[in-house]
Amino acid sequence: MTDLISVVIPAFNEEGNVPRIYEAVRAALAGERFEMIFVDDGSSDGTAQRVRQLRAADPSVRLIRFGRNFGHQAALAAGLESALGAAAISLDCDLQHPPELLPRMLTAWRSGAKVVQMVRVKSESAGWLKDLMATLFYRLINLLSETPVVPGAADYRLLDREAIQGVLQFRDRQPFLRGLVPWLGFASTEIEYTPRARVEGQSGYSLRKMLRLSLSALTGLSFKPLRASFYLGLVTAVFCLVYIVFAIVVKAEDKALPGWTSVIVAVTFLGAVQLLSVGILGEYIGRIHEQTRGTPRYVVVERDEPHLPEPPAPANKPGRLA
Repeated sequence: MTDLISVVIPAFNEEGNVPRIYEAVRAALAGERFEMIFVDDGSSDGTAQRVRQLRAADPSVRLIRFGRNFGHQAALAAGLESALGAAAISLDCDLQHPPELLPRMLTAWRSGAKVVQMVRVKSESAGWLKDLMATLFYRLINLLSETPVVPGAADYRLLDREAIQGVLQFRDRQPFLRGLVPWLGFASTEIEYTPRARVEGQSGYSLRKMLRLSLSALTGLSFKPLRASFYLGLVTAVFCLVYIVFAIVVKAEDKALPGWTSVIVAVTFLGAVQLLSVGILGEYIGRIHEQTRGTPRYVVVERDEPHLPEPPAPANKPGRLA
């Protein structure tokens, strides 16, 4: 095959896993033309140095290094923007995304799929709490989003060049690719996989980062949270109107009104509704603020120029005698 395949690998403090993922991808893509783009997301260890060592021995390896940690989604976007292949495959550096499935992804792509989405069905290492949070996350996303997101969908996927161009048209400061890719509407197929246990190092996705990603996904994919806060306020207003009528009737009948309990319940309920609505509105205003400032999604401090492998020479055919 002569199609160039770009493999995008975000890496954050993955010094020990860089050589392993490199060898695994090379073995999986034997016989293919490919480039391997490592995006160092502000690592504090020797991740970048390991990639440079690979680059010195293999010019198909490229390094993109951020000045600081901008996040996994920004690293994916940077890799896709630099990818030159007819298709790009993104997978994590920790080997939890099995590289041996890359040939199946290419087969599905060459059969006509513009997007090949890998779907996690179970995990060898994730605890029940992480699985529960993931389940709740996807249910909430699909409840509020106009575009369904496949439960268990990971940032382990293949994108055709047309799909890549579609993704790059989005200029979100905080992109959520698991939601943006289905929104494009390209023909897609799904392949299930079982993530492996991390070989070395620790996951860069802390609870704080997971919550931040969840908020970014909710506010980036839909306006339904704003509508929900409006309807919640409307229901609250109706409730308060009924309570006012009740209070007037009781007063007119010279009956004693309930004391602190009813007052405190009403005040705390209204306060909670107001704070929730203001918080939702604040998230959207924050996104607008970031977009209008023109803040870049990431800053690259080091970037390798591509050195593409040559396509295989055509087989020599016997000439015709004159």
